[in-house]
Amino acid sequence: MAVVKKAVIEKGYGDVIVIDNVKSHANDPFFVKKVEDAKKALSKITLPGNKSK
Repeated sequence: MAVVKKAVIEKGYGDVIVIDNVKSHANDPFFVKKVEDAKKALSKITLPGNKSK
């Protein structure tokens, strides 16, 4: 069973549950596809002031 620690944050958020072993979605095919689509979309966008060579 996972070890669950409670931590209190003093910024007004109240009690927070902190879990050390969170599953990574870095290699999940859904998220990999979304990241690739986002990279393609961002490569097409040029910001004002940037000169493309």
